[in-house]
Amino acid sequence: MGGKLGIHSLVFTDDWSGENAAQSCRAAAEIGFELIEVLMFDPAQLDIALTRRVVREAGLGLRLGMALGPDTDISSTDPDTARRGEETVARCMEIASELEAPAISGITYAAFNNYGAPPTVRQRTQVAESLTRLGRRAGELGLRLGLEPVNRYESFLVNTLDEAAALIREAGESNLFIHMDTFHMNIEEADISAAIYRNATLLGYAHVADSNRGLLGGGHFDISGYCCALEAIGYQGDMTVEAFSSRVLSSRLVGGIRLWREAWDDSIKAARMAFDVLRAARTGASAACRVW
Repeated sequence: MGGKLGIHSLVFTDDWSGENAAQSCRAAAEIGFELIEVLMFDPAQLDIALTRRVVREAGLGLRLGMALGPDTDISSTDPDTARRGEETVARCMEIASELEAPAISGITYAAFNNYGAPPTVRQRTQVAESLTRLGRRAGELGLRLGLEPVNRYESFLVNTLDEAAALIREAGESNLFIHMDTFHMNIEEADISAAIYRNATLLGYAHVADSNRGLLGGGHFDISGYCCALEAIGYQGDMTVEAFSSRVLSSRLVGGIRLWREAWDDSIKAARMAFDVLRAARTGASAACRVW
């Protein structure tokens, strides 16, 4: 199985500034991770120069994640809100290009929001048209745009790999890909391995999180089986650990993902455990699982 092994910066801190950002990158590199992911809710808040410097100094690769909000929702029936959403995704892609990241991905098709009704046909068509334009822009910038299916309590429109694939095909853009997240897959997919096989050609990035979104290896998600499924399809994309603890996150993020429990109080120990668990699962899959 190819691809780099990464860790999300939120394992260490949600204050991506100054020494916090530098310490997070140094810790990730010392543990053995090859890349770090940084999340953008508001692209105007990311310190681009700082990010470039601390990532390079640590010798890491960079992935960028994003999530649209209710006021930048490209699925909104309000034209101004939808326009702001498309502009936000476009700006995030420009930042990714400036930082020489290969992609931007996340909740790029709607808002990080608990919706009270399913999307309409009109909303789906509107999003597909927006993604067509954004995919074309991604190609111009020399990068790719990813859609991350998330669970029904955090967004709508794209909750499964199949839904992401259908929307990508409707948009008709080769610069779009599916960004997997095992926490959400554990909730929404009826058969995770089967979903991976069906959508193998569109899979481009992975968040690896356990069932409780805490310590990797501390829940019931079958990480070894997941890696075997990826090995079977010849997956070559990057894999990034995503795990959260209320000890290191602000109240805004804790409330947003309903993370009331403190999963750990030592980010370095949590990151080392995650590295060991994921590396062992990948190594085992490479040794034992046949290519599909």
